[in-house]
Amino acid sequence: MALISTPLIGNNYLGWSRAIKLALGAKMKLSFIDGRSVKPAAGPEDYDQWIRIDCMVSSWILNSISRDIVGAFMYTTSARALCLEIEGRYGVSNGPLLYQLKREIALTSQGNQFVTDYYTKIKMLWDELMCLEPPPYVLAILYAYALLGKL
Repeated sequence: MALISTPLIGNNYLGWSRAIKLALGAKMKLSFIDGRSVKPAAGPEDYDQWIRIDCMVSSWILNSISRDIVGAFMYTTSARALCLEIEGRYGVSNGPLLYQLKREIALTSQGNQFVTDYYTKIKMLWDELMCLEPPPYVLAILYAYALLGKL
């Protein structure tokens, strides 16, 4: 079962990552990739249930990756390890993407488009840019939360 409609092909990591997080959040399984759900000590049913859910989440994620690149991730040990591996490979270098987005925003014009179509396109670009490069006040808030130990 594919969790999202657009598979990861490499250069679409940012949108893919957002879609995966939304889908897992809707299924109340986000904790398996963000580190909040830790593997219990080997024991009775808690351990077996955690393994079963982690395998299910890993399967959903693997089925949301292009056939061309999924082989590189088949042998990760958990859903969290899988997401960290994918992020390490595709989510690290945002410099070229930042440049491309800023350039596309600068070159986008309304032309013959309806205002709503133009707004939709430019808003999508702004939102993607905001995910890559949040304003300083957002970073300050995140830093404060981290200092308080709430992140």
